[in-house]
Amino acid sequence: MKKTLLLFLLLLSSTISFCQNFSKEWVSDSLFLKPESALFDSSERIVYISNINGEYLAKDRNGFISKIKTNGEIDSLKWVEGLDSPQGLGLYKNKLYVADINRVVQINTNTAKIEKVFVVEGAKFFNDIASDSNGDIYTSDCFGNKIYKIANGKIKVWLDSNFISNPNGLLCTKEDLLMLNMKDKTAYAINKLTKKHRSIFSGIDNLDGIVSDGANGFFVSGAWQGQIFHIDSDGNKKLIIDLGKEKIITADIEYISKEELLIIPTLDKTIIGYKWTK
Repeated sequence: MKKTLLLFLLLLSSTISFCQNFSKEWVSDSLFLKPESALFDSSERIVYISNINGEYLAKDRNGFISKIKTNGEIDSLKWVEGLDSPQGLGLYKNKLYVADINRVVQINTNTAKIEKVFVVEGAKFFNDIASDSNGDIYTSDCFGNKIYKIANGKIKVWLDSNFISNPNGLLCTKEDLLMLNMKDKTAYAINKLTKKHRSIFSGIDNLDGIVSDGANGFFVSGAWQGQIFHIDSDGNKKLIIDLGKEKIITADIEYISKEELLIIPTLDKTIIGYKWTK
């Protein structure tokens, strides 16, 4: 009887945990220019925001990176300028990596200086970036249907396979690279050693950002319809935020688990912070 009760309580606790809601905590000032991606730097207690500020494939040097505080206050609007169409962001130690059409730009976060640029002439549209604990950097070529990897100071094609179809969001776990396919609306886990892949969930339109929920699940954005989903460890999905009626886009999101704060760039002029209310 005690074991049955304990099992029931555990299942109830698991169910309750994501029956809670996210409530809007703050909306930033309307000073951003097509903000696409957010990334938290725990060492600096700051969030980096990429701003496209132009057309998606325009090499116009109008793009820039902002820094905001976790309460939505702008720390530096144009912290680093001179980018083209900055999209996804990755961080390893004091190096910030920015996906920028056919190049990955490496920025020193201590000096705000561009240290290195990895150019790939054949790349079509670098979209997201993920880093792992080894310092390896992965980037998705959304239109070229490839995954590239930066290691030992060089960028090379890491995976070119027919199951890749408009790859967007990336996230590294200990063993896998998680990849969101926009075309087939499916997320895959790709083993970083063997490159074998498996589907982890499907059925979400316009897959964009994927972040850990701080436990065994993930938050995923369906960008153009303005939706945020929670994905549990079994691949079950639950719609938790729907901004479609407000015509708000949910781009490449970030989640700060210690603060239970979800940060949403809107591809317009604002960043929105949502708090997980228990």
